[in-house]
Amino acid sequence: MNVIQFETSSCDLYPILQHVVREDREIPAPRGFWGGLKEKIHTGYQKIKERINHEEAFCASLRHATHLRVFYRTSNTSEEAEKRFRQFLRLGYSKHSRWFWVDAVLAFFGIFLMFLPGPNIFFFYPAIRSFGHYQARSGARHALGLSDITFNPEPLVDEIQDHLHDLESVDTAIQRLETRYQVGNLRLLLLKLGEK
Repeated sequence: MNVIQFETSSCDLYPILQHVVREDREIPAPRGFWGGLKEKIHTGYQKIKERINHEEAFCASLRHATHLRVFYRTSNTSEEAEKRFRQFLRLGYSKHSRWFWVDAVLAFFGIFLMFLPGPNIFFFYPAIRSFGHYQARSGARHALGLSDITFNPEPLVDEIQDHLHDLESVDTAIQRLETRYQVGNLRLLLLKLGEK
């Protein structure tokens, strides 16, 4: 998988992952109460997936990576890029571990309100968020354990990073980067980055 490292205006790491198309697996029909509950949580997560934090979605996407190729600014060394990327993953693991447990506890207490009539947001929303944090935590842990990670400088990253507030001027560089590393919606992600 290809990862492109950009930075926010406050010098925080903002990695962007190659767009991976996954076929939806056939999920067997749920059995019993717990199977149905699990299916509802998974379906709820799929519905809010587009609205979650970029960093959480990035970490969750790393769960099944077998190798990573990380591209960074030419002004950085590969040691710097590796150190920052691993620090980003460790912070993500720590953050999502903490929030996984917070949301799991809230979901547990929401169980007692589950039998009230009407939608049970006191259980489902924390359960869905706990599931999302679990996936992000698993992805960060998996990526930290990968042995096949390469770090390569990329001049196009420099060009785009220097013009984040004027993306029109680097439109061809964005298109070349999207094509070269199979990154979808790069312009949209960079617009969000320019706001930070």
